Amino acid sequence: MTTVVRIDPTLCRGHAICALYLLEGVEIDRWGFGRVVQPTAVSRRAVRRALRAAAACPNGAFLVSERATPEPRPVGAG
Repeated sequence: MTTVVRIDPTLCRGHAICALYLLEGVEIDRWGFGRVVQPTAVSRRAVRRALRAAAACPNGAFLVSERATPEPRPVGAG
């Protein structure tokens, strides 16, 4: 499983709380709105910080979800 992080721009109100929790994965513009620069959290520590950022977001704009990691296909498989 891979943890995927995203910010819903329609819900984001520019509080910039997500950047406090997940500094390496979120970039804040000059108005305080967040943008995900690293959508996949790879370490367990980053996943915990992403979950804390989602819980702290007052508008629910910071979203964390799990995505199944695709199995590698053998060469020549269609």
